[in-house]
Amino acid sequence: MVNMWITIGKLAITGIASFLFFLVLFFVLQGKGSDGRGPELFGWTSYTILSNSMEPTFSAGDVVIMKKNEEPSIGDVVTFMAPERRLFTHRIVEKFESNGKTYYKTQGDNNNVVDEDPIVKEQIVGTHMFTIPKVGLVAEKINQPIGYGLLIVVPIAGYLLLSFYETIQKKRKEAS
Repeated sequence: MVNMWITIGKLAITGIASFLFFLVLFFVLQGKGSDGRGPELFGWTSYTILSNSMEPTFSAGDVVIMKKNEEPSIGDVVTFMAPERRLFTHRIVEKFESNGKTYYKTQGDNNNVVDEDPIVKEQIVGTHMFTIPKVGLVAEKINQPIGYGLLIVVPIAGYLLLSFYETIQKKRKEAS
């Protein structure tokens, strides 16, 4: 019976350690740029929401996964590069043509007014596919020295404690 619990404990520790390892990889890849941009993989990119302009759809600290979309439509949430080289994630509220070019007006769900400057398709870097709530806040904590330390120390300490426990159990069995 004790062996079964030890095996379950080993599996749990291994699973937790593996999860933390991949979590660290994700956050390292998440990027540390001021624009919150993460890595791009097969046209999918992650962005950390930095303000509450899109509440209640998403809040500051949420990570949104965006996919490059050739032709966004009204109602789509898009991330776009503003002329001042900053990324914004807002909803398309209007689409119009002028001088043979398609323009989009955007607005944050939590904003009372439409964004001042319309955007063109070339400024859009992705269309919202799904959201991972509050992961960006965890990434922010992990990117601090104590966060990295805890992410390394806790799994190692768990492994060492489990190894120590196994050694004690082995010695008890041999003694009896």
